[in-house]
Amino acid sequence: MITQDLIQLIQTEEAQEFLSHHKEYDSNKLLLKYAKKADFKALATQLALRKKLNKKLPEWSKNLKVLFPLGVSPEQASSEATAKLKASLVSGKALLDITGGMGVDSYYFSKSFSQVIYTERQEELSALSKHNFNVLGSENITVLHSDGVAQLSAQTADWIYIDPARRGSGNAKLVSLSDCEPDVTDLLNELLKERRKVLIKTSPLLDITKAIEQLKFVEEVWIISHKNDCKELVFLLNKEFTGPVKARTYNIESQNSTQEFSFYLRQSEKAELAEEVGSFVYEPNASILKAAGGDLLARALKIQKLDRNTNIFTSNERVKNFPGKTFKLEGVVKPYHTSLKKGRFNVISRNYPDKASIIESKLKLKSSNSHYLIACKAAFANYLFIIGRQIKDI
Repeated sequence: MITQDLIQLIQTEEAQEFLSHHKEYDSNKLLLKYAKKADFKALATQLALRKKLNKKLPEWSKNLKVLFPLGVSPEQASSEATAKLKASLVSGKALLDITGGMGVDSYYFSKSFSQVIYTERQEELSALSKHNFNVLGSENITVLHSDGVAQLSAQTADWIYIDPARRGSGNAKLVSLSDCEPDVTDLLNELLKERRKVLIKTSPLLDITKAIEQLKFVEEVWIISHKNDCKELVFLLNKEFTGPVKARTYNIESQNSTQEFSFYLRQSEKAELAEEVGSFVYEPNASILKAAGGDLLARALKIQKLDRNTNIFTSNERVKNFPGKTFKLEGVVKPYHTSLKKGRFNVISRNYPDKASIIESKLKLKSSNSHYLIACKAAFANYLFIIGRQIKDI
């Protein structure tokens, strides 16, 4: 079914009734049932996509008139949580999104800017996005079916947003800036002219230090995690900026709770090493670990590190609202102590020869709601297993 027909179909009363009635049905069974009925097959496909993206895009999934594209666009699109966070960090008159895609980022940026200009080379994707912006109630987004790079000289905007395509031939994932499309390293002068600021979203696998060297004009790098899973890096470029690069780490725990920690990348203070495991043990969240900010965090919070290369920390006095996991110490034992066999523990392995999965298998462990076994190296005792109960701030 062509895109315009699908857009017309989704807005009919019959389609809305079908989607509402079948939203809890098995999508695969629906696809088989309506395989030979084009309209209902298209709607069943939308139900399947909606279920797949429900956690990633809850606001969009709830609106039965929103249409979801096939292909890699939904996978590369930002989640609602990360898009909202980015939009909360910037504001201005106009933002030009030169790699519009599904339009998730454009939609949430439209709440922080007077105008958003969305551009997308794929005609069907731009048409779907225009429809979705309309049904979601965004009135300040201009949709252009165009090559976004060509619009850099045609449009006036104080901010540019770019999310380069990160897949090559055979759907292989790309993490190097020069391998992505477009190659932002070749566009720096055009992107930054007229005192524009630029946001570049990249894979969380990208080497931050190397990217800063390639992008030259980085003012900040945002390391964004959702529920302790690092999702994306965002580089803020400003041609007039000359100071040290600031790393801003975020771990979105829920709609109303985000762990934050910031530091300058030129800072090189080392954490104080512990002489024993204290009453409380800490593991920084994924964003801090990605940014290599553990030592600076330890200095800021006055906690100690177990080993120079072990990102596990400790203290005798509890640090409240720690940006990561906090454990109450329940014991320290030698690796693979017999008392641990067939116990209930979640396993964390840091600077230890065996991966968590191997430790779980050797000890025949079952998962736990709150108890952890932390396998690590400590400067004062070589390798050890720490038993801790996770505690959370209320």
